[in-house]
Amino acid sequence: MKSRKFFFSIFSIVIILVILVFSLRIYNDYKYKDINVLNFPKYYKDVTNISLYPTDIDGVDVTYVDEGRMQGFRFVPKKKSHKGLVICYGGSEGSPNFESAKRLAEEGYETFALFMFGMKNQEPTLTKIPLEQFEDVINYINKNIKDNKPISVLGASKGAEYALNLACKYPEIDNLILISPSSYNFAGLDFKDYGSSWTYKGKQLPYIDTKKSSFSSFLKNIIVPTIIKSPISYKETYKSAIEQDPSSQEKLIPVKNVKANILMIVGEDDLMWDSFAMAQKIKEKNPNAKIYSYKGAGHIFAGNGVLNLGRIRIATGGTIEGNEKARSESRKTIATFLKENHK
Repeated sequence: MKSRKFFFSIFSIVIILVILVFSLRIYNDYKYKDINVLNFPKYYKDVTNISLYPTDIDGVDVTYVDEGRMQGFRFVPKKKSHKGLVICYGGSEGSPNFESAKRLAEEGYETFALFMFGMKNQEPTLTKIPLEQFEDVINYINKNIKDNKPISVLGASKGAEYALNLACKYPEIDNLILISPSSYNFAGLDFKDYGSSWTYKGKQLPYIDTKKSSFSSFLKNIIVPTIIKSPISYKETYKSAIEQDPSSQEKLIPVKNVKANILMIVGEDDLMWDSFAMAQKIKEKNPNAKIYSYKGAGHIFAGNGVLNLGRIRIATGGTIEGNEKARSESRKTIATFLKENHK
């Protein structure tokens, strides 16, 4: 009799939990159904499909560069008004940050929108990407562009992590623009071929293992939100992985001796990772670096802080007003920085 009551109690609890989960999923589907409908360009549906990128741009000649591990777009303004070049990289989505390169080209800069991975002669996924692939970029520039100094590199999110590593190895880089940056090297995002995001001379760079974040943080911020279809936040997972790594200092990107001018653009409400704190860490090691931070802004300076990706929702942080303000003001800050350094 007691065993029947026990099993009945367990069964009742399971039923209640199932009903609760489904109720929360329905509620969140309703709550977020019309939220953050961002007008991303169509190439974001398949970032490696070159045919989706618009190359007919008024006042700018656009060509695709296929030179070894250098893969991406070159933008040459018909009236180039600034010296040198600006090289743009996107983030973990695998894009070449086409929109930034396009905008700057329309402002008179010769620019490149380059892929980090996923294209011919490159790593197929974001893991173990060799920094040496930038040497193909340097070789192309030296052979094909006379007015090739100064060189600025703009990177967003994982692209900022990549760009900062490049500046540690390649003094040819004169200026860095880091949007939502990392001060650490983190694990790559291929969990089948797991390891560091980056390699140099055949060796993986020391990295923070995100699999070793605290379970409570992983449960609270990723597992439960996935089950009930509320926004996932990765910020605490990255933070706890750093805290639980006894050798985390060895995983910091060695920025102390970087000679490039560094501009960092961060949202103080970034929920993807703590780019605000990590920017401050970079400045500790390289005091000449500049930080421009924006209250009420998140990771991508767009939308209301929740990114809908179909099956999951990701918390990127910020409000509509805060992100729009940060986007507008940061573009002015970047424009000023580039004008100062491309005279």
